[in-house]
Amino acid sequence: MSNKKRIVSAALVIIIVILSFPVSAAGSPAYNTLAEQEPVFQRELTLSGLEEYYYRATTDELLDPSENNYTYGEVSVGGVAELCHVYMRTFLINDLSDLSVNDLEALAKRIVSFVKASASEKYLKCIAKTYNARISGVTQREDGRVDSVTVKIFIACGEKTEDRAALKSGYIAGLVSSLRPLDDGERFLRMNELILDGRFRYDMSYRHRCSAVALVADGMGVCEEYAGFTSLLLDALGYENYIITGTVGSIPHMWNLVRVDGRLYHLDILHDGPVDENGVHTSAERTFLLVSEKTVMATHTPAEQYAHLSSQAENDYVFDGYPESIPETVEGYGDRYLSPAKLMTAAALSEMLGCAGFLTFARGDAALAPEDIVGTGCTVSLYVNGRLLDSCGVSVKGDVNGDGDVTDADAESLASALLSADPGALKGVFASSADSDGSGSVTITDLIILEDQLREAANENNGAEEILP
Repeated sequence: MSNKKRIVSAALVIIIVILSFPVSAAGSPAYNTLAEQEPVFQRELTLSGLEEYYYRATTDELLDPSENNYTYGEVSVGGVAELCHVYMRTFLINDLSDLSVNDLEALAKRIVSFVKASASEKYLKCIAKTYNARISGVTQREDGRVDSVTVKIFIACGEKTEDRAALKSGYIAGLVSSLRPLDDGERFLRMNELILDGRFRYDMSYRHRCSAVALVADGMGVCEEYAGFTSLLLDALGYENYIITGTVGSIPHMWNLVRVDGRLYHLDILHDGPVDENGVHTSAERTFLLVSEKTVMATHTPAEQYAHLSSQAENDYVFDGYPESIPETVEGYGDRYLSPAKLMTAAALSEMLGCAGFLTFARGDAALAPEDIVGTGCTVSLYVNGRLLDSCGVSVKGDVNGDGDVTDADAESLASALLSADPGALKGVFASSADSDGSGSVTITDLIILEDQLREAANENNGAEEILP
């Protein structure tokens, strides 16, 4: 038998074996349909060149219709048949002399591995459902070493390239036109509001459409679709960005990283929008809007493969108008505190300080609602991007019992404290509220002043012209 015949015979045997390899849903009908077609385009590369190509190329380049065979058909995804948009790219891989025919199964698996890995930070990660590689057309030496192989690489997706292009040139371009005139800070605040303004809702059935096109068409999606849509929007605005995976608690999750003015930040717009039982976003918060690794890891855990990216997010973005500390605080009696007027609500105090949306209030372990009265002994906390930046107490002058008002009950509390055997019965903010004359200590004089103030207030309320006895 001639060398030529020996090569052809060996190749035929290898083709039969390779097609039977169970590499990522190898028996799916759509893969079989495409595998039988003549490639519309074939690129010649070395194995290292193929790997570099997949890591370098964008999603649109990898799924370019002019270089891929395409079909819409059935693919096995996790053992379940699904209709997918399936792309097949064909490569002639040469310079494989270090491999033998016995290495080809491992080669197919290696190719699938790096094709999948190359998608890990691209938009492709959000739309790909399965990957597959088939090897055929093997040319072999007499010693069993391989000269070259033909590799057909399949990617099954949740959307078609033309539909994605239409989304970018239409819907996304419209959003970009409204966002582009804004500076970075205003742009991301507006982007956050747009995505969470009710146009999309979280799919409580947890269906993975794997498509930003479907998110817009259906008006609902899960983290893959939200992260993918955000990535397309960031691409259109010219921001370097990545898509990463990890967990929130024990739940798998996907979100974005974006570079703004040279710095990398975590961005999880989906988790900025709490949802009701129907998946409707009830508000647009800022907890995960351009934040550091430290901030995001209070709830999120990035997968280890993204540690090199996540660790670069060293700072929270400081938006214009964001407070860095609680304003108008004073110090005394060993405490730092705010000293608002009596009967002031949490919402009114936040507004007065110019910190609406950033302050939280608590009385002991119980959080105050916006309409609740803030009294002596309450605590105030300043959160920016979910990170605690500052905290202090509250001392309402004359409010000795901590209910936020100044009444006869406060005079009784002060009298009891002065008559107590414990000279330090009033401490910290409570001592500050009782120190009516500002002497730095609580004495009988403060009780006299408080009682005088209460009598004057009572006379004013009763319309009396004389001081009550």
